[in-house]
Amino acid sequence: MPKTTTFEHGGRIYEVRAIPTLNGWMVRIFMDGIPANGFTYSVNSEIYQDAALNRVPEDLVAGLMETAERDFPFAGIDDG
Repeated sequence: MPKTTTFEHGGRIYEVRAIPTLNGWMVRIFMDGIPANGFTYSVNSEIYQDAALNRVPEDLVAGLMETAERDFPFAGIDDG
């Protein structure tokens, strides 16, 4: 099931989407349903499952979503 959060930057609302894939999870930022930049963040299923089995306390997908949002102003967007 996809996960979504939103954030505001430069007076615009952006959406961070985490989408499950055949190989793990992919995270990308969108504005009005269109990718806001060319960057994606991902974790493969092997790492994701190993983390859960080894009781890693962090949610890897949530961490990717936070990283994507934190990196966004520096990830080559066009602010104007």
